[in-house]
Amino acid sequence: MANVIHNITLLISKTEDLENRSRRNNLRLVGIPEKAEGPHPVRFFEDWLRKCFLGDSLSPLFAIERAHRVPFRPPPPGSPPRPLLMRILHFQDKDAILRMADFSAEVQRRRARFLKVKRRLRSQNIQYSMLHPSKLRVVYNGKTYFFDAPEDASSWIDCLGSMSSPPAMED
Repeated sequence: MANVIHNITLLISKTEDLENRSRRNNLRLVGIPEKAEGPHPVRFFEDWLRKCFLGDSLSPLFAIERAHRVPFRPPPPGSPPRPLLMRILHFQDKDAILRMADFSAEVQRRRARFLKVKRRLRSQNIQYSMLHPSKLRVVYNGKTYFFDAPEDASSWIDCLGSMSSPPAMED
């Protein structure tokens, strides 16, 4: 009986190792608007990553094997966009992308300060995005507004309900 338990434990360990190795070259992207990738997500993201990360940081053989959204069913209207999974052909390219995209702890903290404001914007179906390193861009009635501090953005949202047009904080 002990031999059977040992074999099962060994097989489970090997299965987990195999699964982890198969995911090693995967990248998960969050916050990319639905359908931004169009009908050819692999081509779109290869071009997008070369532009974002200045292709010279990627190997000459940089390629994406596959890319798709998860889960496969589109979310209901008003929901945040589904995450995207990409399988990068070469581990070195995936590693280079992660190094270039990684934010310092301070930048992550500054971005996290905008979470409540982003929830409010989402609840009001107002488009927004975060710009590097930690600036909030809001598009409202065809105009673009930028905020360096969540307090300013929150005050701006408060004014939306009480005014016909928000205060001018455009760039």
